[in-house]
Amino acid sequence: TAEKVSTALKENMGEEIAYLVTAIPNLANILGDDFDSNQGSKNDTAGDAQKRLRYLFCQFVDIISRYHEEPLIFFLDDCQWIDNASVTLLNQILIMSDSAIRDRRFFFFGACRDDEMSESHPLNIMLTTMNSLCGTETTKIQLTSMSKGALNEMVSTELSLLPRITRSLANILHHKTKGSPLFVKQVMLELYKQRLLYPSLSRRRWVWEADKILDMKIPENVATFITNSFDRLPFEVVSALVILSCFGASADISLMEVLERE
Repeated sequence: TAEKVSTALKENMGEEIAYLVTAIPNLANILGDDFDSNQGSKNDTAGDAQKRLRYLFCQFVDIISRYHEEPLIFFLDDCQWIDNASVTLLNQILIMSDSAIRDRRFFFFGACRDDEMSESHPLNIMLTTMNSLCGTETTKIQLTSMSKGALNEMVSTELSLLPRITRSLANILHHKTKGSPLFVKQVMLELYKQRLLYPSLSRRRWVWEADKILDMKIPENVATFITNSFDRLPFEVVSALVILSCFGASADISLMEVLERE
């Protein structure tokens, strides 16, 4: 399938595909070794470059949805922070992919904090307009915190134990986290680090110190909990993380070596 998609992208987009690789570097892995990343070196103005990129993204989505055997899913997280340029791009992609959407070959999923998404939010306005003008269906799914039963199923699966055994631990975690999945995961990791949740060789399963976990002082929200975990790191590690965060989600090892020498 990857070879089929690669051939389709090269045939349909030609040298223009190089512009898209600049925005999506990992795309070069799909295009293969014979792809020349130095193609398409036109000096566009900022406005022309933005229009070109929007057009190429739309072409990319259209080609993938037509030549890939499985439906294409486009997922954006934290949509409450989406900027106007991204809304414009998303709007153009959805309009040009209308037939793929109707044929259920292309799906867009967006996750957001509903308390930060008013009716006047750019994304809400765009989706409402598309629904009225193009008839594009949108479905809102309200994700609530996990119930005690759902949380117990999660803990039972993670620890490979029967639900009746993990219920006491799940109840404590639900009390501490109010059923937030991310919060539960972070707390369980912390319990493991503090040896309050650990594998027992004698019992051949995971065990936990229920009373000590119940007495643990845990912040009311996961953001504060994660922030507090950073405070426990050595100063040098925190300083390195602060500097590396300026370079995005990842950085080359060569950059780290240069910074270390400096």
